[in-house]
Amino acid sequence: MATTTEAGALPGVLAEEYGARWSELTGRWASRPGTTLGTLGPAGTSSDLAARFLAAEHGLRVELFATFDDVLDQLLCGVVELALVPSAYGGLTGFHWHRDLRLRAFFPQATPEYGIAAAGGLPPGELPPGEGPVTVAAMWEVRRIYAEVVPAPLRGREVVWVEASSTQHAAAILADGGAQLAVTNAPGVRAHGLRWVATRPGAEIIWTLFGRAEPSGGSG
Repeated sequence: MATTTEAGALPGVLAEEYGARWSELTGRWASRPGTTLGTLGPAGTSSDLAARFLAAEHGLRVELFATFDDVLDQLLCGVVELALVPSAYGGLTGFHWHRDLRLRAFFPQATPEYGIAAAGGLPPGELPPGEGPVTVAAMWEVRRIYAEVVPAPLRGREVVWVEASSTQHAAAILADGGAQLAVTNAPGVRAHGLRWVATRPGAEIIWTLFGRAEPSGGSG
């Protein structure tokens, strides 16, 4: 993760803004140990890993929720003081445009390895048989990874998507027999005893940190 000491690598005004936001935020964290940070769970999601990294560096307390809608609600209710949301999340505009929230800071960090997983009980190299539809559990935001890395024997087969709320939920659906394949990340594969069918490196994305607007208002 880039830090304020690296902000000079950014163009002038951007570097000042980036550094100022981090200085203000880390100053608050230092003065109030145990600040609560909410993000998407369960444990092992890319959001959880990014949050745990910040928590270890700055003494934060992480709270995990089933959906980002829940994260938004808990932030507005004051259950958590900050929300960590990836730029890849399709509903991020709901945070940006909420009149009661403010973007506090942002930083780049890579996700773990992603890919298509199969149940651990299948022999190595074996794919769902037949020529008909194949069921794939995945979050909407990462469905495109399937087409990017799908093995040749599965290309052209219809995909029936099984909606998942997180990478870990997708892995759990697969492990429970609710789908034939899943788009998930490396922690999901390990946690549920799955095996990789195809993989791609993690992506470096921007992570955003939102807090409630200050009582005095401010720009927005």
